[in-house]
Amino acid sequence: MTSLGSKTPLESTAGQSPAEKEVALVLSGDGAICTVLHATFDIAPNDTIDALWPKETCERIRANLRQVLRNRKFFSEEFEQDMGARCAEFTYIAQGRDRVMLVARDTSRRRRKMSKLRRLAFLDEATTLPNREFFASELTTIVEHQRLREGRVAVICCHIDDLDLQHGTTGTSRYDAILQELGARLVHELRGANSGDNTDYERRTVISRIDFQRFGIVLPAIESGTDAEAVTERLTELLHAPVEVDGKQYRIRVYSGISLFPQDGPDEKTLHANAIAALEEARTREPGSIAFHSGTVKLKTLQRQDLEVELRSALERGSFALKFLPIVDPESNEVRTVEALLRWPESVMGSHSTSKIIGLAERTGLIVAIGEWVLRESFDQLKSWQDSGWTDLRVAVNLSMQEFSRLDMATRMAALMLQVGVQPADIDLEITEKMLARDAVTGYQAMDALKSLGVRLILDDFGTGTCSLAQLAHSPVDGIKIDNSLVAGALQCEEDRAACEAAISSAHIFGLAAVAEGVETQEQADLLRQLGCDLLQGFHLSKPLSSMEMHSFLEARKGAAAE
Repeated sequence: MTSLGSKTPLESTAGQSPAEKEVALVLSGDGAICTVLHATFDIAPNDTIDALWPKETCERIRANLRQVLRNRKFFSEEFEQDMGARCAEFTYIAQGRDRVMLVARDTSRRRRKMSKLRRLAFLDEATTLPNREFFASELTTIVEHQRLREGRVAVICCHIDDLDLQHGTTGTSRYDAILQELGARLVHELRGANSGDNTDYERRTVISRIDFQRFGIVLPAIESGTDAEAVTERLTELLHAPVEVDGKQYRIRVYSGISLFPQDGPDEKTLHANAIAALEEARTREPGSIAFHSGTVKLKTLQRQDLEVELRSALERGSFALKFLPIVDPESNEVRTVEALLRWPESVMGSHSTSKIIGLAERTGLIVAIGEWVLRESFDQLKSWQDSGWTDLRVAVNLSMQEFSRLDMATRMAALMLQVGVQPADIDLEITEKMLARDAVTGYQAMDALKSLGVRLILDDFGTGTCSLAQLAHSPVDGIKIDNSLVAGALQCEEDRAACEAAISSAHIFGLAAVAEGVETQEQADLLRQLGCDLLQGFHLSKPLSSMEMHSFLEARKGAAAE
């Protein structure tokens, strides 16, 4: 027999299978080899364990030998050797007063196989994200860790919903591709999720696919419900953005539910169930809605009250501002209309999203007072521009649902226009398809009342709602605004291009103006002009401008036209 030198007994030799890498020895208390019972490699006479294993392993073996001889007990352990490259199982059995039988087996292959099986057991094949079982296991561990340190955990469940995502429309492969993209967005946004040190439960964010159309997210060490909501709002925006697969864009609706540890449950099952319950509550609301479990209702109510106070205070102080977005004739390059856009004060915005603030303003009725402020400021600014020589300029203002549905809206607007001194013919009022969908009868009555003043009505976000050609034909609107999601995909997606062309043609058939919003490139502008679109707006033409910036913008356009 020859000495092994630096080679360990658990390294493969030529012709050996991994299962053959094992040895059974009888050792003295100091590690000397007394008898070789079995070995799949050569062991020289008078060898000690030092010739077989690395120094650190030998020190460990000798300590275990002393323990076994002292206690006369069976002992077994499995640990990694050589910087984690290999794993071995060592079993010790006392043999009389001063002898120990040692059986050593290389378990690296088994470990790798078990690790692979574990990964497969915890993997969602469609998205390559962890699955529900992994989610439950990790949440259990994270909750226990946070319980010991009296920390918090947020559990978020996101539901993906859209008719376009049904298998009958997209097919399974496209559906999986959509979910893969959505999962990748979540992982990219929550950097470090599903990776890194598995024991770092302070930062171990988990993202899993927990159901057919649902993602589950665990945020450890979250500071508050407000922080959890801010993260969820950011993720909702990411998921809501269109997904392109095979040249076609799919628009996603997202709903989210949140539960918090410890107030919403003491364990994984309760927290998960309560997050799902909150999700179902969110699904009764508008797309993009986020709901907390009832355990946090009191906290949320207090937060809303604080925000409402800030909103009322900002309105009283006049802390709001307007920006103006030019709407341009693609043929003459002249500014025909400017759209007034509300900008919220920083004290109100804070970490809150615009949709959240608008939702609160609508629920509290403050949206009516804010809307009146927007109308007055817009009319005042239009009058100022017209007095400066821009006599053909118009202003477009967005109406909220509450404003639109008020019985006295037409009367109040007529009084305001008379007071400021602007002409109804120079005013565009933008409404959405959703406003009409809620109550068509009331909606048409409201439009008739406003039309009687002489203002123009523009149907905003056209192409994303349920407005049919028959409804468009009988609607008292003067124009449509093609939604930016269709404009964005018009160059790459044949279906979106066809939708834009159909919208423009339909508008012209019924004698309506067609306006395209969200024009970001010259190529988009050229295409829409070729399709016959009447007016364009978007960042390619101009970003939203202050009143002074808009004055300069108009002067520059005037100078360019004169040349």
